Amino acid sequence: MESPAVTQSTDHKRVSRLYPSLPSTNRFEVCLPLGFAGEKLHTKKSESPPRYLPADTQSEEPISTYERTKAEIFVLEEQNKELLAINKKWAKEYRTMEQFYREKVKLSKVSRHNNPSDEEKSDKEERRVVFFEGEENVKTDRQTREDGADELRAQNRALARRGRHQQEEIRRLNKALEEALLASRQRERSGESSQDVWKHQAELYKEDFKKERADREKLKGKYLDLEKRCQKLHRELNVLKSQVTLPRPAHCCSCTNRVKYSNWEVNQPHT
Repeated sequence: MESPAVTQSTDHKRVSRLYPSLPSTNRFEVCLPLGFAGEKLHTKKSESPPRYLPADTQSEEPISTYERTKAEIFVLEEQNKELLAINKKWAKEYRTMEQFYREKVKLSKVSRHNNPSDEEKSDKEERRVVFFEGEENVKTDRQTREDGADELRAQNRALARRGRHQQEEIRRLNKALEEALLASRQRERSGESSQDVWKHQAELYKEDFKKERADREKLKGKYLDLEKRCQKLHRELNVLKSQVTLPRPAHCCSCTNRVKYSNWEVNQPHT
Protein backbone atom coordinates (compact mmCIF):
# COMPACT_ATOMS: atom_id res chain seq x y z
CA MET A 1 0.00 0.00 0.00
CA GLU A 2 1.33 3.40 -1.01
CA SER A 3 1.91 6.02 1.63
CA PRO A 4 -0.29 9.18 1.69
CA ALA A 5 2.66 11.43 0.88
CA VAL A 6 3.60 9.51 -2.27
CA THR A 7 -0.03 9.30 -3.37
CA GLN A 8 -0.57 13.00 -2.78
CA SER A 9 2.55 14.01 -4.73
CA THR A 10 1.69 11.67 -7.62
CA ASP A 11 -1.87 12.98 -7.79
CA HIS A 12 -0.61 16.54 -7.64
CA LYS A 13 1.63 15.92 -10.63
CA ARG A 14 -1.06 14.14 -12.59
CA VAL A 15 -4.03 16.46 -11.92
CA SER A 16 -3.87 20.08 -10.79
CA ARG A 17 -6.99 19.91 -8.65
CA LEU A 18 -7.45 20.40 -4.93
CA TYR A 19 -9.07 16.98 -4.40
CA PRO A 20 -7.75 14.40 -6.91
CA SER A 21 -10.01 11.66 -5.59
CA LEU A 22 -13.16 13.69 -6.24
CA PRO A 23 -14.91 13.09 -9.58
CA SER A 24 -14.57 15.61 -12.34
CA THR A 25 -17.36 18.18 -12.69
CA ASN A 26 -17.80 17.08 -16.33
CA ARG A 27 -19.95 14.15 -15.18
CA PHE A 28 -22.54 16.61 -13.83
CA GLU A 29 -22.69 18.83 -16.91
CA VAL A 30 -25.95 17.16 -17.97
CA CYS A 31 -27.63 18.68 -14.91
CA LEU A 32 -26.45 22.24 -15.62
CA PRO A 33 -28.60 24.73 -17.58
CA LEU A 34 -27.49 26.45 -20.77
CA GLY A 35 -24.78 29.05 -20.37
CA PHE A 36 -23.52 27.55 -17.09
CA ALA A 37 -20.66 25.37 -18.40
CA GLY A 38 -18.07 28.14 -18.05
CA GLU A 39 -18.75 28.93 -14.39
CA LYS A 40 -16.40 27.66 -11.67
CA LEU A 41 -17.78 25.81 -8.70
CA HIS A 42 -14.64 26.11 -6.52
CA THR A 43 -13.80 29.69 -5.56
CA LYS A 44 -10.90 31.00 -3.45
CA LYS A 45 -11.40 32.17 0.08
CA SER A 46 -9.97 35.58 -0.79
CA GLU A 47 -12.76 36.21 -3.29
CA SER A 48 -15.70 38.21 -2.05
CA PRO A 49 -18.98 36.28 -1.54
CA PRO A 50 -21.64 36.63 -4.25
CA ARG A 51 -23.60 39.80 -3.96
CA TYR A 52 -27.33 39.73 -4.23
CA LEU A 53 -28.76 41.53 -7.19
CA PRO A 54 -31.60 44.02 -6.75
CA ALA A 55 -35.11 42.70 -6.74
CA ASP A 56 -35.98 44.12 -10.13
CA THR A 57 -32.88 42.54 -11.79
CA GLN A 58 -33.38 39.14 -10.16
CA SER A 59 -37.02 39.02 -11.10
CA GLU A 60 -36.22 39.23 -14.85
CA GLU A 61 -35.26 35.57 -15.16
CA PRO A 62 -36.40 33.82 -11.95
CA ILE A 63 -36.89 30.43 -13.55
CA SER A 64 -33.41 30.11 -15.16
CA THR A 65 -31.68 31.37 -12.00
CA TYR A 66 -33.60 28.92 -9.87
CA GLU A 67 -32.64 25.98 -12.13
CA ARG A 68 -28.99 27.06 -12.12
CA THR A 69 -29.00 27.35 -8.32
CA LYS A 70 -30.63 23.95 -8.02
CA ALA A 71 -27.95 22.41 -10.28
CA GLU A 72 -25.16 24.01 -8.24
CA ILE A 73 -26.64 22.71 -5.00
CA PHE A 74 -26.94 19.22 -6.50
CA VAL A 75 -23.27 19.21 -7.60
CA LEU A 76 -22.09 20.50 -4.23
CA GLU A 77 -24.10 17.87 -2.37
CA GLU A 78 -22.64 15.08 -4.52
CA GLN A 79 -19.08 16.37 -3.99
CA ASN A 80 -19.73 16.72 -0.27
CA LYS A 81 -20.91 13.09 -0.08
CA GLU A 82 -17.83 11.83 -1.92
CA LEU A 83 -15.59 13.99 0.24
CA LEU A 84 -17.09 12.51 3.40
CA ALA A 85 -16.61 9.01 1.97
CA ILE A 86 -12.94 9.77 1.24
CA ASN A 87 -12.47 11.15 4.77
CA LYS A 88 -13.92 7.95 6.22
CA LYS A 89 -11.60 5.90 4.03
CA TRP A 90 -8.55 7.89 5.12
CA ALA A 91 -9.59 7.61 8.77
CA LYS A 92 -9.93 3.87 8.42
CA GLU A 93 -6.50 3.60 6.76
CA TYR A 94 -5.00 5.80 9.44
CA ARG A 95 -6.40 3.60 12.20
CA THR A 96 -5.14 0.49 10.42
CA MET A 97 -1.68 2.01 9.98
CA GLU A 98 -1.62 3.17 13.58
CA GLN A 99 -2.60 -0.28 14.81
CA PHE A 100 0.02 -1.86 12.55
CA TYR A 101 2.82 0.36 13.82
CA ARG A 102 1.71 -0.03 17.41
CA GLU A 103 2.04 -3.78 17.00
CA LYS A 104 5.44 -3.23 15.42
CA VAL A 105 6.51 -1.07 18.32
CA LYS A 106 5.36 -3.66 20.81
CA LEU A 107 7.23 -6.39 18.95
CA SER A 108 10.35 -4.27 18.76
CA LYS A 109 10.15 -3.56 22.48
CA VAL A 110 9.84 -7.25 23.24
CA SER A 111 12.68 -8.15 20.88
CA ARG A 112 14.88 -5.40 22.30
CA HIS A 113 14.15 -6.57 25.79
CA ASN A 114 15.06 -10.10 24.83
CA ASN A 115 17.98 -9.39 22.50
CA PRO A 116 18.74 -5.69 22.06
CA SER A 117 21.03 -4.71 19.20
CA ASP A 118 22.13 -1.54 17.39
CA GLU A 119 20.60 -2.65 14.12
CA GLU A 120 17.19 -3.14 15.70
CA LYS A 121 17.47 0.23 17.35
CA SER A 122 18.20 1.90 14.04
CA ASP A 123 15.33 0.05 12.38
CA LYS A 124 13.01 1.07 15.14
CA GLU A 125 14.12 4.66 14.88
CA GLU A 126 13.64 4.62 11.13
CA ARG A 127 10.17 3.14 11.45
CA ARG A 128 9.29 5.71 14.03
CA VAL A 129 10.39 8.54 11.70
CA VAL A 130 8.41 7.05 8.83
CA PHE A 131 5.38 6.63 11.07
CA PHE A 132 5.45 10.21 12.28
CA GLU A 133 5.97 11.50 8.74
CA GLY A 134 2.99 9.49 7.56
CA GLU A 135 0.93 10.74 10.48
CA GLU A 136 1.85 14.34 9.70
CA ASN A 137 0.96 13.84 6.06
CA VAL A 138 -2.38 12.32 7.03
CA LYS A 139 -3.11 15.21 9.39
CA THR A 140 -2.17 17.75 6.73
CA ASP A 141 -4.33 16.04 4.13
CA ARG A 142 -7.21 15.76 6.57
CA GLN A 143 -6.93 19.44 7.45
CA THR A 144 -6.89 20.34 3.76
CA ARG A 145 -9.97 18.24 3.13
CA GLU A 146 -11.75 19.73 6.14
CA ASP A 147 -10.96 23.22 4.86
CA GLY A 148 -12.34 22.25 1.46
CA ALA A 149 -15.44 20.81 3.10
CA ASP A 150 -15.94 24.04 5.07
CA GLU A 151 -15.60 26.02 1.85
CA LEU A 152 -18.15 23.80 0.12
CA ARG A 153 -20.52 24.15 3.08
CA ALA A 154 -20.16 27.94 2.93
CA GLN A 155 -20.91 27.90 -0.79
CA ASN A 156 -23.87 25.61 -0.18
CA ARG A 157 -25.25 27.96 2.49
CA ALA A 158 -24.78 30.97 0.18
CA LEU A 159 -26.57 29.19 -2.65
CA ALA A 160 -29.35 28.12 -0.29
CA ARG A 161 -29.78 31.72 0.86
CA ARG A 162 -29.92 32.88 -2.75
CA GLY A 163 -32.49 30.19 -3.52
CA ARG A 164 -34.65 31.24 -0.54
CA HIS A 165 -34.36 34.90 -1.56
CA GLN A 166 -35.42 34.06 -5.10
CA GLN A 167 -38.33 31.99 -3.83
CA GLU A 168 -39.46 34.90 -1.65
CA GLU A 169 -39.16 37.25 -4.62
CA ILE A 170 -41.23 34.86 -6.77
CA ARG A 171 -43.89 34.62 -4.06
CA ARG A 172 -43.95 38.42 -3.74
CA LEU A 173 -44.38 38.87 -7.49
CA ASN A 174 -47.12 36.22 -7.61
CA LYS A 175 -48.92 37.95 -4.74
CA ALA A 176 -48.66 41.34 -6.48
CA LEU A 177 -49.98 39.79 -9.70
CA GLU A 178 -52.91 38.21 -7.87
CA GLU A 179 -53.73 41.52 -6.18
CA ALA A 180 -53.61 43.34 -9.53
CA LEU A 181 -55.88 40.74 -11.15
CA LEU A 182 -58.28 40.90 -8.20
CA ALA A 183 -58.39 44.70 -8.38
CA SER A 184 -59.06 44.60 -12.13
CA ARG A 185 -61.86 42.05 -11.61
CA GLN A 186 -63.39 44.20 -8.89
CA ARG A 187 -63.25 47.24 -11.16
CA GLU A 188 -64.91 45.27 -13.94
CA ARG A 189 -67.58 44.04 -11.56
CA SER A 190 -68.21 47.56 -10.22
CA GLY A 191 -68.45 48.89 -13.81
CA GLU A 192 -70.90 46.15 -14.74
CA SER A 193 -72.97 46.78 -11.60
CA SER A 194 -73.16 50.54 -12.31
CA GLN A 195 -74.19 49.83 -15.88
CA ASP A 196 -76.87 47.45 -14.63
CA VAL A 197 -78.14 50.11 -12.21
CA TRP A 198 -78.33 52.71 -14.98
CA LYS A 199 -80.13 50.27 -17.25
CA HIS A 200 -82.57 49.40 -14.48
CA GLN A 201 -83.26 53.07 -13.78
CA ALA A 202 -83.77 53.73 -17.49
CA GLU A 203 -86.25 50.85 -17.66
CA LEU A 204 -88.10 52.25 -14.64
CA TYR A 205 -88.23 55.72 -16.18
CA LYS A 206 -89.45 54.23 -19.44
CA GLU A 207 -92.19 52.26 -17.71
CA ASP A 208 -93.25 55.32 -15.68
CA PHE A 209 -93.36 57.43 -18.84
CA LYS A 210 -95.49 54.84 -20.63
CA LYS A 211 -97.81 54.56 -17.65
CA GLU A 212 -98.21 58.34 -17.37
CA ARG A 213 -98.81 58.59 -21.10
CA ALA A 214 -101.48 55.89 -20.92
CA ASP A 215 -103.09 57.69 -17.97
CA ARG A 216 -103.04 60.98 -19.86
CA GLU A 217 -104.61 59.37 -22.91
CA LYS A 218 -107.23 57.72 -20.72
CA LEU A 219 -108.05 61.00 -18.98
CA LYS A 220 -108.16 62.75 -22.33
CA GLY A 221 -110.63 60.16 -23.60
CA LYS A 222 -112.79 60.60 -20.50
CA TYR A 223 -112.63 64.37 -20.93
CA LEU A 224 -113.74 64.07 -24.55
CA ASP A 225 -116.59 61.77 -23.55
CA LEU A 226 -117.71 64.19 -20.85
CA GLU A 227 -117.44 67.08 -23.25
CA LYS A 228 -119.57 65.23 -25.80
CA ARG A 229 -122.15 64.40 -23.16
CA CYS A 230 -122.14 68.00 -21.99
CA GLN A 231 -122.67 69.24 -25.53
CA LYS A 232 -125.47 66.72 -26.02
CA LEU A 233 -127.16 67.80 -22.80
CA HIS A 234 -126.75 71.41 -23.78
CA ARG A 235 -128.45 70.73 -27.10
CA GLU A 236 -131.26 68.84 -25.39
CA LEU A 237 -131.67 71.71 -22.97
CA ASN A 238 -131.94 74.15 -25.83
CA VAL A 239 -134.56 71.95 -27.47
CA LEU A 240 -136.54 71.79 -24.27
CA LYS A 241 -136.31 75.51 -23.84
CA SER A 242 -137.59 76.03 -27.34
CA GLN A 243 -140.60 73.82 -26.64
CA VAL A 244 -141.68 75.70 -23.53
CA THR A 245 -144.45 78.45 -24.19
CA LEU A 246 -145.45 81.46 -22.13
CA PRO A 247 -148.77 81.18 -20.06
CA ARG A 248 -151.94 82.98 -21.41
CA PRO A 249 -153.52 85.85 -19.45
CA ALA A 250 -156.53 84.98 -17.27
CA HIS A 251 -160.10 85.64 -18.69
CA CYS A 252 -162.58 87.63 -16.74
CA CYS A 253 -165.54 85.47 -15.98
CA SER A 254 -168.65 86.31 -14.07
CA CYS A 255 -169.56 82.75 -13.29
CA THR A 256 -169.91 81.46 -9.85
CA ASN A 257 -166.98 79.05 -10.28
CA ARG A 258 -164.39 81.82 -10.66
CA VAL A 259 -162.61 81.05 -7.46
CA LYS A 260 -162.35 77.42 -8.30
CA TYR A 261 -160.87 78.04 -11.73
CA SER A 262 -158.94 81.18 -10.97
CA ASN A 263 -155.60 79.46 -11.64
CA TRP A 264 -156.68 77.65 -14.74
CA GLU A 265 -154.35 77.85 -17.67
CA VAL A 266 -154.74 76.71 -21.19
CA ASN A 267 -151.82 74.68 -22.33
CA GLN A 268 -150.98 74.52 -25.92
CA PRO A 269 -150.56 71.09 -27.42
CA HIS A 270 -146.92 70.06 -27.97
CA THR A 271 -145.80 69.83 -31.53
